[in-house]
Amino acid sequence: MNRYFSIFLLVTITTLISCDRLTTDAEQLSLMENPPFELIRKPYLQTLFADSVSILWKTSNAAESCYVMYGQDSLNNRIDGVLERQRVNTMNEVTITGLEFGKKYFYSVYTNDSLLVSGEDYYFIISPDSTADAFSFYAMGDIGQPKHRGGFPDVTAYQIDHLKKRPDFGLGLGDILYLAGESEVADKYLFDHMALINRNIPFYPALGNHDWRSGPDKNFEQEWKLPNNEHYYSFEYANAYFIALDSRDGDLFEVGQQTEWLEETLMKVQDQYDWIFVYLHHNGKSCTYKPDYQAVINLYPLFAKYNVDLVLNGHAHTFERPHPYDAKGNVLEQYRKNINSYPEINNGFIQITTGAGGKLHSSLNLDDGDECLNSLIASKFHKGHFSLIEVDGKKLTFQGIASKDGKVYDEFVMDKN
Repeated sequence: MNRYFSIFLLVTITTLISCDRLTTDAEQLSLMENPPFELIRKPYLQTLFADSVSILWKTSNAAESCYVMYGQDSLNNRIDGVLERQRVNTMNEVTITGLEFGKKYFYSVYTNDSLLVSGEDYYFIISPDSTADAFSFYAMGDIGQPKHRGGFPDVTAYQIDHLKKRPDFGLGLGDILYLAGESEVADKYLFDHMALINRNIPFYPALGNHDWRSGPDKNFEQEWKLPNNEHYYSFEYANAYFIALDSRDGDLFEVGQQTEWLEETLMKVQDQYDWIFVYLHHNGKSCTYKPDYQAVINLYPLFAKYNVDLVLNGHAHTFERPHPYDAKGNVLEQYRKNINSYPEINNGFIQITTGAGGKLHSSLNLDDGDECLNSLIASKFHKGHFSLIEVDGKKLTFQGIASKDGKVYDEFVMDKN
């Protein structure tokens, strides 16, 4: 019996490993000497900043040319793109510039002169100019967990797609792709599920520890088109400024350079925007099952000094919102009483762990560590979720929304008026 059980166990383990390293359709096509022409990945939006946008899609290596037709009323403008042969198939990329602020454009994509996708759901809305002050965005961490391992990126994407008001863009808070960030499984585990929102909502991810496992230079960087060095970058949108950081394994990538860049960036944007948001993968001081990461806590003085409003992170597969912190990670007592309505946070910031976009910790007990929870935490819940942030001038509304039923489990307002 033991012998047969051992054989069964060996076969089971081998099967599970094979499932995670499955040769995908995209891989098989890339290995063919003369692959048929196929659309591998539907279009997704990147770098929708100022008056430009980049539209990317992936095809088999039979691709020879690509272009986009676009326009506000009719698709009468053509922009040719570039092809990049990658380890897995071919990336098609078109960048359009000189667009009008705040305007909606429809588009269709072509490879080898063949129309691949078109229709009313394929559009982009150019970001408003700096005088605009009303917009919304979603944020979620730890997304690309395989469905055969209990992942639910499709459920979260569906809920975002069915919001009453469509967000202007999305932020990814690291661990974008499990188990090790490999491009070979990017479509199966992530892009296939997010296609319905990525076709008209740009998505800007930050790196997490799982994205680092296979080397970002050979995987993460070829899947996304992001500013700066793609590890840490920033962008403006209306009356707000966004900063993405790379916390790697909790110790910060290029810690000296990145910290110096962060402070220079924060100094540069002071008094120019009503809101400043920072997002990264690892948490600082928290009460989740994850440890406190000192490298992130070391950034707290910068967040407090330079008027960062929200710091969004993933990593822990749950939701947790501490009371506002000061530069040392102490609770600012004056904001403890009313946890659902804040004025502007002076000399401090709000940190939020929102890390269950596609993966939920299976055995977490929110009653663990009562002393920590009672002293630090304003709100918590344990469900698959994403966060939605709406900005209207100097007023911000935050909601933590369950992926499965769309119920709001946490909500607060910050009004700087």
